[in-house]
Amino acid sequence: MNIDIKSASSSETDTAYSLTKELMEYHDALDIFTMTPQRFKELVETGALMNFIAYIDNKPVGVMNIFYKYTTFSGRKILYIEDLYVCEDYRGYGIGRKFLEKAKEIAVADDCEQIELKCAVWNSSSAGFYESHGMKQEKEWQVYTLNKLSF
Repeated sequence: MNIDIKSASSSETDTAYSLTKELMEYHDALDIFTMTPQRFKELVETGALMNFIAYIDNKPVGVMNIFYKYTTFSGRKILYIEDLYVCEDYRGYGIGRKFLEKAKEIAVADDCEQIELKCAVWNSSSAGFYESHGMKQEKEWQVYTLNKLSF
């Protein structure tokens, strides 16, 4: 079984979008998923969003979407993994590990301070996966958000 992690080309953004939408369905969040294929492609083409697709024997089986944030503590970049998803039938084959290796490679090359992601509180299997790869749950900070409807 050959696993390839490739940066999505312009012609592959529809595939990346579909996999991202599948993740939203997995999270039961299709009701708030308003991203369009056109907007997704625009974000990838402008470099605002970096997108990677996992292929097994040329079949797309996972997606990772990342972007940068900055920290005022050091003024350096944080590589933020917005989405990391592997199709259910392909979990356990090392695809998630390969995605994290790719994220680490990018973080090192771009002199990032850290890699960050969010994990749904109910998703204990993903939390266990992240922790098994050296990630730690933030203990000092809680995330607060203000929804667009509240502006």
